Amino acid sequence: MMDLSSPELSYLVGLLQTDGSHSGSTAGKGKISIELSERDADILLELQRLLPCHSLISTRIRDTNFKQGYVSKVLEFCSQDVRKEFERFGVPTGKKSKIVGPPAETFSRPDYLRGVLDGDGSIGFTAKGFPFISLVTASPALAKHFCEEIAEVCGVRRSARPNRRDSVPNVMVANLAAARLACWCYPIGALSISRKYAAARAVAEWQAPHQRFGHTMKRWTPDEDEIISRHSIKEAAALLGRTEQSVNLRRWRLRGRTAPPE
Repeated sequence: MMDLSSPELSYLVGLLQTDGSHSGSTAGKGKISIELSERDADILLELQRLLPCHSLISTRIRDTNFKQGYVSKVLEFCSQDVRKEFERFGVPTGKKSKIVGPPAETFSRPDYLRGVLDGDGSIGFTAKGFPFISLVTASPALAKHFCEEIAEVCGVRRSARPNRRDSVPNVMVANLAAARLACWCYPIGALSISRKYAAARAVAEWQAPHQRFGHTMKRWTPDEDEIISRHSIKEAAALLGRTEQSVNLRRWRLRGRTAPPE
């Protein structure tokens, strides 16, 4: 029996729910695997040490829509008993994107969320230098859990409603809320994908400028227009460091209008 209260195991469950796959059946033959790009593969050795069974790390080279000769590393294990434990923790067989969620039993919350964010999260800074953390997921349960953790840790509320563009929840926090969340789930020395850890620690160390975030006369960029299309007015304003009025006006102009209706 594996202990899910272990921080390392909680992290692994979150990562497997987002970046892993579980094929076959726990009643028979099957396999759990996780494939990462070569630049992120160092963590696979750490994960391999956590597994109480034989596992294998292999190299895969293939052509993708974005790159020829793409190199990745794959960690896989087939132990039926261990796979049953991970299934109990919330790593189901087959397609999982819409059904995964936080484990039903006690687990390490910050470590589990770090695994989820390492898999499906985005962490970094906008072009204006404002920090953000976001999660795009097709799982209503996972989106709801992320919103609950944001409320508990950051003291702000977010909605798990699907967005209009992709019909999936896209939950984001920015500025001080993002810094608080990064401090909580990416502590110094935490087990994590290296580039995500580096980005999260930079976000955690961010401090707000002395002056209030206000109106800016800088030209709108395509990246900012994309953020406006994917988020609510309030979220986009917080992320971009602009006023809600300016975001609303820009949204109407993008729709071919010169000003909002009276």
